[in-house]
Amino acid sequence: MAGNEPSFFSNIAPAVKNLAIINVLVWLFVLANEKTHIIGVDVFNVFSLHYWETDSFKPFQLVSYMFLHDRFSFSHVFFNMFNLLMFGNMMEKHWGTARFLLFYFVCGVGGALAQEALWSYMYLGKDSMEVLNMFGGVTGEDLSPLAKISMPDGSMLTMSEAANWVLSRACLVVGASAGVFGVMIGFAMTFPNLPLYFMFIPVPVKAKYMMGFFALLEVYFAFAGSSDNVAHLAHLGGIVFGIFLIIMWRKSGEDGGPVF
Repeated sequence: MAGNEPSFFSNIAPAVKNLAIINVLVWLFVLANEKTHIIGVDVFNVFSLHYWETDSFKPFQLVSYMFLHDRFSFSHVFFNMFNLLMFGNMMEKHWGTARFLLFYFVCGVGGALAQEALWSYMYLGKDSMEVLNMFGGVTGEDLSPLAKISMPDGSMLTMSEAANWVLSRACLVVGASAGVFGVMIGFAMTFPNLPLYFMFIPVPVKAKYMMGFFALLEVYFAFAGSSDNVAHLAHLGGIVFGIFLIIMWRKSGEDGGPVF
């Protein structure tokens, strides 16, 4: 009978299913909290990944940023969770829940570290005036309007406070993409010859070629200075950490290599 047929969600591995549910619920909660102030905390700002030199950075953000997505774009959380469901389901069933979760979070944290490395390259060692000039040429005479934005009482900010204020707002990343990209590259390394269909391409493409193409795109965008407001280096960090983790597992015999 039709009632005995397993549903789509019943076939999804538990960690992947719960990660998808949590991410969507968090996205909805953040959206609702900004409109109704359910709690008196700016959840998006507190749990996003910030540059480590700013006052806004907290170590837990290396993980918590993975559960936040663009508040104004449902497509951000949708496509991340869609890819997690499509590729993570087979990987969790192949590895088991514990190993899959370890892999997913290592890739996510790896993406965060890669992004922190990029920010450090851009801003570490620069004095406050240099930082301010990188964001519109703010000078000492221009600090007054910036102070009025930062401080409700209109008090003046020092140079270092103004630089911290700017970096806290400019250096902010959210999304599960680094973990998801890691899972996708892990999928290609485990099922390299599995045929996949990509939108608008009527013929199947082997997983190793499709994921390899996406990885090369991330390399290009990460180092070509893309201005699309996407953290491509974080994506690339997730890919690199995923590759190295699988290589380590294979060398130690904990992973048997490609399935087919």
